[in-house]
Amino acid sequence: MHLLSFLTDAEAKVRVDEHSVIHFDERLDEHDIQVEYRLLCSGMLYPSHFLSDWSKSDGARILLSMPIHLLVASQPFEDYPQELVLRFAAPLVTESNGVMTHLYHPDKEVAFDLAALLTLLCRRLVTVATKVREQHVGSSVPAILADFPVPAVTRTSRVYWRPRPIEVSYRYDGVHYRSCHPPNVPFDSSQVMHVLARLPKIKEAAAIIRAARLYASAMERIEDEPDIPYQLLISAVETLAGAALEGWEPDEVRKIASRGALISYARKTEHLSPDIAKRIALESCRDNPWSSQKFKKFLLDNLDLGAMEVADDLFIVPTEMCPKRDEIEKAIGEVYRIRSRATHSGQPYPPSAAIGPSSRVPIRAYDALINEQSPFPPIGWFERVVNYAFNGFLRSRLSL
Repeated sequence: MHLLSFLTDAEAKVRVDEHSVIHFDERLDEHDIQVEYRLLCSGMLYPSHFLSDWSKSDGARILLSMPIHLLVASQPFEDYPQELVLRFAAPLVTESNGVMTHLYHPDKEVAFDLAALLTLLCRRLVTVATKVREQHVGSSVPAILADFPVPAVTRTSRVYWRPRPIEVSYRYDGVHYRSCHPPNVPFDSSQVMHVLARLPKIKEAAAIIRAARLYASAMERIEDEPDIPYQLLISAVETLAGAALEGWEPDEVRKIASRGALISYARKTEHLSPDIAKRIALESCRDNPWSSQKFKKFLLDNLDLGAMEVADDLFIVPTEMCPKRDEIEKAIGEVYRIRSRATHSGQPYPPSAAIGPSSRVPIRAYDALINEQSPFPPIGWFERVVNYAFNGFLRSRLSL
C-alpha cells in the first residue's frame, strides 16, 4: 500500500531542532517526481488556527505544509466546490510478480488514498479532479521534458455534491429562508499531520486505508440512491472491524444462544443430554467469523452516543426518523439484516433509507411512523454513525 510507504518515508525527513521547531527536508531523490493534483471538496475547508478573517488572507490558503502541501486554489475562497491543490514528491518503486518487474511512480494511488482519508477526516466529499503537473529532477531527463506535459483538460473529473438550494417558506409571520448547505469545516492541520505521521505505525493501518476507500466511494454516490452507498458503508465497517477485532469471539453463553435452534433439534430428534447438545453447538461455532457481531461491536465500542444526540450539520434527517439512544444497537442490527437481504436477494432498501442527502423526504418513508413502527435507519444517520465510529477508533489508536 503505497500511501503507507510514502508516509513512512516522509517521517524520516522530519527533524525537530533545539528550539522545538519542526523542519521538513523536501530535497528529492534523482528518481523522484514532484506532482501536483487538483482536488474538489464538496464544502469549504479553512484553517482552524486562524484568529483573523481567514477569507481575506492568502495565508489561510495553506491547509497542510508537511508531509504534503495542501492548499486552497479557489478564487474567491468560498467558491463551490472548493478547489484544492495537492503537491507531493512520488518515489520510484519496483514491484515484482514472478518473472515480471514493474518500475513506476505510484502518485495516482497516493493522491486518491489521501483524498479518501480527507473525506473521512473532514466528513466532506473530497475527490481527485486531475493531475496538472509532473516535474522530474533526474539528470537523465532532457531539460525540456523535466517539467513533463501531462494531459489535464481532457482528463479532468468533476465529482462533487450538488449545491443545495435555499428553502423558502411562507408563514403567518412572514417569509422565512433556510440554507441547507453544509457549513464550513475548520481544518485542524496539526491533527491531520499527527494522523498521517502515526498511521503507518498501527497494525490496522492497511485496513483503515481500505475502509476509507469504501467510505469515500459511498460518499460519492450518496446523493443518487441509497442502496449501493449503504452496501459500501457496511463493507467499510466490516473491513475495519475485521482488523480491529481480529481473533475476537463472543463468550460461550452467546455462542450457545446463537445455536438455539440446533440445540433444540438435537435434543428433540437425538434425545441428547443438554451438556452434549451444548458441546455440539460450540463445535459448530468453531469456524464462525462472527461478522455480524463484530460489525455491531465495532460501531458501538467506538461511537460517541452523546454526539449522536446533537443535530447533524451535514445531512438532513428528521428527528423522528433517527433511532433514539436506547434504539441504536437494535438499529445497527437491522442495518446488517437488511444488507443480507439486499445482497443475496437483490431486494431494495426501505424508502426511509434514502433520507439525508436531500431536504426532501419520500412520502412512503412516513409509512412506518403512521403504522407505529420504527422506520429503517436513513442513510444520512447511518453515515454519521460510521464516520463517528471510524474517527473514534482513529483517536483511540493514535492517542489524539
